[in-house]
Amino acid sequence: MLLNHCKLFNHLSINEISELLSQITYSVKPYKKNEVIFSPHQATNNLGIILTGVVDVQKIFASGKAITVNRRFHTELIADASLFANIEHYPSTISACENSQILLINKSNLLKLFSLDEMIMINFLECVSNRVLGLNNTIEILSISSVVAKIAYFLILEQKKQRSDIITLKFSKKSLAEHINVSRPTLSRELQKMQQMGIISFEKRTIKILDMEKLEKL
Repeated sequence: MLLNHCKLFNHLSINEISELLSQITYSVKPYKKNEVIFSPHQATNNLGIILTGVVDVQKIFASGKAITVNRRFHTELIADASLFANIEHYPSTISACENSQILLINKSNLLKLFSLDEMIMINFLECVSNRVLGLNNTIEILSISSVVAKIAYFLILEQKKQRSDIITLKFSKKSLAEHINVSRPTLSRELQKMQQMGIISFEKRTIKILDMEKLEKL
């Protein structure tokens, strides 16, 4: 996957990116499925860029229960929101959910990139800001008590994000259930009810909004 598709570098040509990277130190590491990339036991030293594969951001509790907070795909950043935070360790566990390749840049070399190209810094700050907004949306979803209202709110957010009434889920319904803090059977039951009411239709990872007015009322 070419780095010019990554948000940090999308204003640059492939040759310009190669020239910039030649002036810093970085590494590209392969990770097997389920292998941990960053964990709360590691110091927050590196930014990751997904070159190939998919990774999950999870909160793992003392009970052993794991909740998938987010799923990231090729060209997306990982650990961007925590890299310059006033914390010593990564707040979540980030692991590969399929064989992946990650480009790793440590903090000092990322700062050097910022000094070489100010637009990279601006793009990085935009990514972090969008991550914070996404977290706020997650908090709002979790604060809603009604399961059907949680689902409706999530679908409305995704409709705006994807700019389409046909929403493609980037993760499984199991991960969606974890994301909005409901059980998988409850999620399936409520989706089926919404389909019977003519509000949505769904098949596998595709959900089509049929009646936005009714969805907003929910």
